[in-house]
Amino acid sequence: MSLRNPERGLFSVKGLIFTLGLIASFIFVGTLYGLIIRPGANKADLANSYGVDVGSSFSSLFVILKDYEQQICISLFLWGLMILIYKFILLNYEAKTLGRFAPESEGLDTEPEVDLLAGARSITRERAGALSAEIDSKSQQQDLHNKILPYVMARGLERYHMTGSVPEATETIMGRLEVASEQQESELSMLRYLVWAIPSIGFIGTVRGIGVALQRADEALQGDISGVTSALGVAFNSTLVALFISIVLMLLIHLLQGGQEGLILRLQTFCREQLIDKLYDREETAIREQQTEDKEQKSASQDEARSEG
Repeated sequence: MSLRNPERGLFSVKGLIFTLGLIASFIFVGTLYGLIIRPGANKADLANSYGVDVGSSFSSLFVILKDYEQQICISLFLWGLMILIYKFILLNYEAKTLGRFAPESEGLDTEPEVDLLAGARSITRERAGALSAEIDSKSQQQDLHNKILPYVMARGLERYHMTGSVPEATETIMGRLEVASEQQESELSMLRYLVWAIPSIGFIGTVRGIGVALQRADEALQGDISGVTSALGVAFNSTLVALFISIVLMLLIHLLQGGQEGLILRLQTFCREQLIDKLYDREETAIREQQTEDKEQKSASQDEARSEG
């Protein structure tokens, strides 16, 4: 069992989204532009040139979206939306896994997937080994495969079974959760790149539009300002669309990141309250306390014997 996501390759769900999803988004948006947006924008421009009111709110939207920079931004946004939906689905699966192992903490009235205590007040080293094997076995199920909580619980219980040290088991559990958190954080890098790239593409449209407007400055001086206004429309519309898309995308990324951080905190709380705090072998502790008491009594007897002698 591994904490890493095993979905690799072109034909895995992750591979399809990160590779073919990008291609599919560009094809879909390109088709949408070729069939609806650009014809609608051309129709609106033609109607405006003759002073005819089209009478449709979509016509103004088509004019704003018609340029290539907006098309690229919308394509990248659709791709980022695919990645976000995939991440939200994974997050939902992890939350459901927590609900199966800790139904009480999630407000569910069901039996836990694994009964950690089985009527006892603590988890002994022997039971820790049995629980680790049981959780590893259950984690082979399709709906539990490579989920964070079963992996972390199994490794922590295995460490306690091997060493009998609660601090080492705690370090193992918290260390694995920290790795899972860092892994989730690193997988948001592509989305953060899109949030940076989309406004940059919009600014490229702004530069292009202003450059075209400057080239047509002579026409404006001669009284024909249609070319300048069209070029400035490209400049402002591309920035408007790009900034709006980046705002929406950043909001969704923050919602996803907040959900991931909240999940890790819930996992830490469950592991500390229901697992780490229960790792206490009362029998071994009683034996050690009895041995310590016997040594103290023996030492006191020897001291008395020496003092009488």
